[in-house]
Amino acid sequence: MERFSQRRRQFAASLGNGIAVVPASREVTRNDDVDHEFRQSSDFFFLTGFDEPEAIALFDPHHDAPYVLFVRPRDPELEAWNGRRAGVDGAVARFGADAAYPLAEFDKILRKRLLERDSLWYAIGSPVDDRVLGALGRARSLSTRTGILVPAGIVNPNSILAELRLIKSSDEIEALREACRISAAGHAEAMRFAEPGRTEHEVEAAMEYVFRSMGAVREGYPSIVASGDNACILHYTENDRLMEDGDLLLIDAAAEIGYLSSDITRTFPVNGRFTGPQRAVYDVVLAAQEAVIDACRPGLPYTEMHEIAVRALTEGMVGLGLLPGPVEDAIEYGWYREFYFHGTGHWLGMDVHDAGSYRVDGAGRPLAPGMAFTVEPGIYVARDKETITLTRAAFDLDANRDLAYVEGATEAKRIIEERRAAAPSITHQVPTEYLGIGVRIEDDLLVTDSGCENLSRGVPVDPDAIEALWNEAAIIPPT
Repeated sequence: MERFSQRRRQFAASLGNGIAVVPASREVTRNDDVDHEFRQSSDFFFLTGFDEPEAIALFDPHHDAPYVLFVRPRDPELEAWNGRRAGVDGAVARFGADAAYPLAEFDKILRKRLLERDSLWYAIGSPVDDRVLGALGRARSLSTRTGILVPAGIVNPNSILAELRLIKSSDEIEALREACRISAAGHAEAMRFAEPGRTEHEVEAAMEYVFRSMGAVREGYPSIVASGDNACILHYTENDRLMEDGDLLLIDAAAEIGYLSSDITRTFPVNGRFTGPQRAVYDVVLAAQEAVIDACRPGLPYTEMHEIAVRALTEGMVGLGLLPGPVEDAIEYGWYREFYFHGTGHWLGMDVHDAGSYRVDGAGRPLAPGMAFTVEPGIYVARDKETITLTRAAFDLDANRDLAYVEGATEAKRIIEERRAAAPSITHQVPTEYLGIGVRIEDDLLVTDSGCENLSRGVPVDPDAIEALWNEAAIIPPT
């Protein structure tokens, strides 16, 4: 438990004369008397290593017992039905708590601990809101009568935890490497297994079998297995279509190991051969991804990666006739967003879209050793994009973010739409051979002292290598 103890020390050092409450996840009913699979809150597990629901962690660095766990008590009858509990004794002996109590004791102990503390670190929105706010209210009533110091406000601890989670420890890096290795193996088997006449779900099952058989206890997120037109839907998860000859199959899926998730996307032909238009779009996306990866190094502002991807993709889309030129207009006016409408990546770790700010003092955050993130450009030419209308109203993503911050999201959207409506527009015909093609390529990178390590190239991105892998015999035999 030393790694969790070290994290708690770092967390406590940022609390000053404050006290922090971090609750665990709760079990959530799926239907009737069946629960969804339980997965612990990332922040709670990051600090405690405790994997049971409903628990609450209390951090009070200036108390004799600075780390307290409130847990479900032992109950032999319930444990016979639902599994063993650590209980109060186990929370201390096995999980390093300085003190532990049954959950029922939380309100009374928190009320006492709030005295002589100047801040309460707690993220509003938890199922224990009523208990925390009730204890704070009673402490403030006592303060009114006696003058004892109590917290004047509530501060979200996520800002502290996000910074701690952003730089990965050696243990986390090894877990992430293993998650990427297993995820890549699953993607490789999906390429071998896929063929016309099979369903997306069958490919999903083959891939996730590899994840589980190699040691993953769960997927990092619901698998996206999107064939044909479905590849143009960013977060498609139905996975129920019968795949046809000539389809591309876009798979965005990953295994989770030791609470660290990979995040890999590959796109390949179901019949093992790219068509000319499919290969042309794929080559543009791959060139954009390689341009971003080649630029990644310590000190690079995070936001520059998106700028590199946008330029490479836009140049390629203009070259294919998906967009009119010149390239500078297509970038300035945001025309590229017709076919590329998401960011180029995100932090990666305990959550697939992991904690951590992307900007510091308004500027792109410089990459630093130990950061992990994805690089995932894409092009999505939906069938209804045969004719597109493009305005000459400047589209500046950063400026629009600033506008939304100042004016509010609804008002910002109204202002942007007004600007576009007033601007001159042009109509563009998209070459029909590209309609229905969706391509995304995603890899997981770790920043090192001298550059970046690509953790997920255990499954190929080169189109010739993909076609060769498709022709290999599947490890999982067909039914």
